[in-house]
Amino acid sequence: MVGGHWVRGIVDEIIARGEERIVIHTGKTPSGPIHIGAEREQFICSAIQRELERRGIESTFNFIIDSYDPIKSIPAGLTVPKGFEEELGKPLSAVPDPFGCHSSYAHHFADEFIGCQPEFGLSPNIVYSHELYTRPVMKDAIRTVLMKLEQLKAIRRKYLHLPEEDGTADDWNPVMAVCEKCGRIASMKREVIPNKIDSWDLGKDELTYTCSACGHKGQGKIGDLSLKLSWRVDWSAKWAVFRVTCEPAGKDHCVKDGAYDMGLEVCKEIFGYRGPLRVSYEWLTLGEHAMKTHKGITFTPLEWLKIAPPEALRHLILGADPMRHISFLPERIPDIVDNFDRLERIYYGIEAPPPSEDFEYLRDLYALCVRGKPPEYAPARLPYRFAATIVQLEPILGSDKVLAKSVEYAARLHRKPALSEQEASDVARRLSMASNWVNLYAPAQAKFKISTGELDFRISNEAEREFVDAVAGLLEKDLSESDLQNEIFETARSLGIETGKAFAVLYRILIGSERGPRLAPLLLALDRDWVVKRLRSTVQ
Repeated sequence: MVGGHWVRGIVDEIIARGEERIVIHTGKTPSGPIHIGAEREQFICSAIQRELERRGIESTFNFIIDSYDPIKSIPAGLTVPKGFEEELGKPLSAVPDPFGCHSSYAHHFADEFIGCQPEFGLSPNIVYSHELYTRPVMKDAIRTVLMKLEQLKAIRRKYLHLPEEDGTADDWNPVMAVCEKCGRIASMKREVIPNKIDSWDLGKDELTYTCSACGHKGQGKIGDLSLKLSWRVDWSAKWAVFRVTCEPAGKDHCVKDGAYDMGLEVCKEIFGYRGPLRVSYEWLTLGEHAMKTHKGITFTPLEWLKIAPPEALRHLILGADPMRHISFLPERIPDIVDNFDRLERIYYGIEAPPPSEDFEYLRDLYALCVRGKPPEYAPARLPYRFAATIVQLEPILGSDKVLAKSVEYAARLHRKPALSEQEASDVARRLSMASNWVNLYAPAQAKFKISTGELDFRISNEAEREFVDAVAGLLEKDLSESDLQNEIFETARSLGIETGKAFAVLYRILIGSERGPRLAPLLLALDRDWVVKRLRSTVQ
């Protein structure tokens, strides 16, 4: 991609709007654990803000927690107290935390997500919608909707393709009331039925409603009642209230005549604001499965941070055009982290980019992936595959030696006499992440146990004997992981041994199996004298 990262084009469009104050928005409903797919919208907003900062332009980044939405179901796999089903239909902010550690269900899952964001280099302003709706500006938005309801209905009919004579369309009202008696904002008995507004008098600033859950008929002042707008109108109202410049949205909302188009027209015609710049994005899926909180198909940012650095997730997401689908599987973490490390080496000139890749784009991308300003010098990173291998040697090496060997390897790899305190801490953190990955997500072929007992076989094939002896010789050289892996491949080929068979011989010697983890990290993680002696014992 020539000419820098794709975010530059978005920022050009934002600046062309000529607005004095730039406001970037995103939001999420905390209906359960918030998955990493939500980070795509967050990272797009973050990238926009960083590019604006690079150009010397200030902006505001708001993250709306839609805590006033009703709880519609209990997510699959979520353990809740007995009788929790009685909470269905209440605003998420009014539902108790099933774990008892937060003030509400909304705060529990929102805080779990928000608490991770600084690790990913994000610090948006947090706005809870149940608090927002107590402000006069949202009460005024509700009054505006009631005053222009017929105009709003006409817009809705156009986008939802409802006939003019449809009675349900004429009865529609986007204002929802929280029942003063049962606390619900909607009934969930068979389908989601919002509490209905029956009548209103803007002169007296009053309205009446009927609770669809318990049947209670209530009335009161608009300023005093707990009221909310249905989501499409709520979206437009927030755009107008905050004067939002740009808000990313999933591709389903951004199709022609979809929710975003309707929102822009409602924003302009009902609330008098032209609305934000649209940035459409594709899904980040868990393999072939769309992540859905209510179905329990999730992988959260907190889970990510246990197994991989935050910069690697930013790279995974920001390294793809927003409209390109991203499929993520936890077993692919070593590849994902390796890709980020490669980008880092290119940024610092340690590795040249392939001819097909634009250096300016990669430079911009790296700056968007790291937290804050890129360090002056390239950090010494421990390769993730090496970490995932050496942590499995802890039973025979001990944790102290695993750490010491890892620090030594990272220093040698980056040609440094010693690592800084921060670099050594990063090595320890990667070891912890790799250990978690091995225990939780690593495929069977990435797991192993070293065979330390006496070998019960010897190599009789002359070509294989030469191969094993040559590999022992390679280990006596100071080769990098990639160089060692390549040399082993070339040695097998030069001796006319099929590489799979050659590797199987080495695995049998080391782990008593014909398959195992990536070979070079395994050989380098082991004690060199021990592994050289063991290899040569099979050819004598």
